[in-house]
Amino acid sequence: MKYLLILLSFTLYGQNPNFIIQDNIVKWQFVYPDSLDINYLKSNPNLEFKTELTGYVKRTNFNNKKLNDQVSEFIIEKKSDRYRVTIFNIKIIPQKIAFSFGEVTSLPADIISIESVLIKNNQIRKSYLGYNLSEILHPHYLNLFLIKTEYKDEW
Repeated sequence: MKYLLILLSFTLYGQNPNFIIQDNIVKWQFVYPDSLDINYLKSNPNLEFKTELTGYVKRTNFNNKKLNDQVSEFIIEKKSDRYRVTIFNIKIIPQKIAFSFGEVTSLPADIISIESVLIKNNQIRKSYLGYNLSEILHPHYLNLFLIKTEYKDEW
């Protein structure tokens, strides 16, 4: 029972391995084992393609109340039977809440880099303000770049 509790705590509070730090930049990478044409991704309304394989993730919080709006960039690398997506330059857009200190009003910064939130001691922070941000973001990023095609039933 003791070992199960220790294992459970590591799984609940560990960082997601798809988030990496390269040159002090936080990136999310995932390899999708799919041979479908990545042009299907161009119909995703949350993605804006700049070139054939690069672009921007439009402003979204993925309908998750724990997340502020964010924007980011992506690059897709394609091989015959798989494709790898890298999301980088992730920027968090905080809610505009005015703090008033008598006569002085303070607004938060317009954009916060995810590096300032996720990096601590040159590692991905396991928890920030009680939330494991890497674990919260991972399923949203995973679903964002999943190629979805309509199944046509021949019956």
